[in-house]
Amino acid sequence: MSDKAAINGNAATVLEDDVPSQDVSSEKSCEKVAEFPANIELEEDTAEDTSSAIAVSDDIAKTRGVSRIEVVREKMSQKVFWIFAASIFLTAWVACLDSSTTYNYQPSATSSFSRHSMLSTLQIANSVIGAVCKPFIAKISDLSSRPFTYFVVLLMYVIGFVVTACSPTISAYVIGSVFIAIGQSGINLMNSVLVADMTTLKWRSLFSSLLALPYLVTTWISGYIVQDILSENWRWGYGMFAIITPVALTPAIVVMAWLEHSANKKGEVPIGPIVDRKRKELEASHITGFKAFYQILKGALIEIDAFGLILLGFAFSLILLPCSLYQYASGGWNNPSMIAMEVVGGVLLIIYAIYEIWFAPFPLLPKRVLMNRTFICCVIIDFIYEMAGYFSLLYFTSYTFVVLNLSYRDWVYLSNTTTMGLCFFGIVWGAVFRVFRRYKVFQVVGIAIKLIGMGIYVACSTRNGSPGVGIIAAGLVVTSFGDAANVMSTQVAAQAAVPHQDMAATISVLSLYSSIGAAVGTAITAAVWSGNLPTALYKYVPDQKKAAAFFESVTAIWQEPWGSADREGAIKAYQEVNHTLFCMGVGVSSIMLIASLFQTNYFLGDQQNCVEGDQKEDYHHNPDDSKKTLIDRITDFWSKPFF
Repeated sequence: MSDKAAINGNAATVLEDDVPSQDVSSEKSCEKVAEFPANIELEEDTAEDTSSAIAVSDDIAKTRGVSRIEVVREKMSQKVFWIFAASIFLTAWVACLDSSTTYNYQPSATSSFSRHSMLSTLQIANSVIGAVCKPFIAKISDLSSRPFTYFVVLLMYVIGFVVTACSPTISAYVIGSVFIAIGQSGINLMNSVLVADMTTLKWRSLFSSLLALPYLVTTWISGYIVQDILSENWRWGYGMFAIITPVALTPAIVVMAWLEHSANKKGEVPIGPIVDRKRKELEASHITGFKAFYQILKGALIEIDAFGLILLGFAFSLILLPCSLYQYASGGWNNPSMIAMEVVGGVLLIIYAIYEIWFAPFPLLPKRVLMNRTFICCVIIDFIYEMAGYFSLLYFTSYTFVVLNLSYRDWVYLSNTTTMGLCFFGIVWGAVFRVFRRYKVFQVVGIAIKLIGMGIYVACSTRNGSPGVGIIAAGLVVTSFGDAANVMSTQVAAQAAVPHQDMAATISVLSLYSSIGAAVGTAITAAVWSGNLPTALYKYVPDQKKAAAFFESVTAIWQEPWGSADREGAIKAYQEVNHTLFCMGVGVSSIMLIASLFQTNYFLGDQQNCVEGDQKEDYHHNPDDSKKTLIDRITDFWSKPFF
């Protein structure tokens, strides 16, 4: 669902747009990077967003990681830029291949330890860990540097795959899987952050969509790789990524580290707010040894918001885990443990919010972001997108497996339609944003198109008998076309609406709320499915014994002859239950359409964001109405949020 874009134009033009020069004399030039002010502390929250998220202080104190990547971007030559971009794209390719193959090794791996029953628990734990670790990683990247954070997550990734590949016991395998989950999440997050760091808004969506481009290939070749690996030894399926990924990512890390080092030697990198200042103070006071280390560590923990991040991690872990574990608990949601976890998680989340707003010296998201209407709308849209998506698609492959008369191969091709559509149309919409320099109207249209596609699902589920592969495929294509516009719009809107200092945290928090939406959608869908499908099967399947077996196994249904009474009864049952889920998806998705109207339609120009310094949005960037084209006049109508 998610988580989760051919570039037109001259390469020199791309570089000119994305690697800014120092010339800011032009009125349209928005590429001046605000310098770190020595007399201002990070906790400035005076610039609150009370209207459309445009009122942000010109002087936003930047942490060391943000300041360093801005210096790296300014000093990067055209040749070095393309080496760096190739390394990031190659890393994205490896990450796509990893996610397309390694989960297929889990059944064989757990079975080799005679612990296949642990598979679901392992998957749940990995998904939760992968979600809650992202804010930690984002904060580290801001406080230290991008290459250092890349190195840390790459190290976790390699350790995880080495431990997993060499694991002698199930315990070692689980430990390795945890490291892999952190490493995978970290690499994917840092890829997104680096693209946002190094590109201007007009190219942001197109370059971001390129990170998913490898899925257009890996989706089809992963089956052959998995088949060959499992025919030999599943361990090599993990071990090869411990070799491939470092080779792919090392050039990008070396380029950034080298540029940072040369800038440091010339004194061009500003001093960070606490850690660097504390170190200099200690040196001036001649404090050394353990006491100096303690003081620096204390300052780092304060600046990283360690207490707040721990609260956040525990809160979301306790909220997310029951959404997946309840089906294995005695009594389901009525189990006291499930209720206790949700209650404690909710209380911790409230405590976290209070602490971050009123007490945290360096909150993960300052008030200028928390009160930012565009960011709030993006959170709502991402949450609803994932939740409603799981209403429709969690059991969609099971639905098509039953109601369509397809071979295994054709069923797999149909199941991959959504992934292929999102990746391909993401590139299309990225190019559209590059040409028109706006996104809001396309997001509204995209959500409307998505609703039409989901309406096709509803129409399919009302048919008496099999709906036919053509109409289902049409629904998948239409929905993925609209989803791609929505996803790309939300991404660029959130990044345009916040200062560069807050961008990495914003990306990580959006991803976290998407995971929550997916968990909530999964829990609700599973409840509807398990509560209604058995009744529907007993209602429509003539053989009551088979009805019970059909609920436990879709393969048992598929093995029934096409056109038989039992197969037709199962199709009617699946149509009835999925009709409910599809209608839920359409209804809830409508909330996204409303939220999108309150977005600010920022101009996607030659700036990193639209809210700080010389980069601030200017709705009147072409004040002479006589020079405005029809497209300018139409987009101006959408420029400000609806009230």
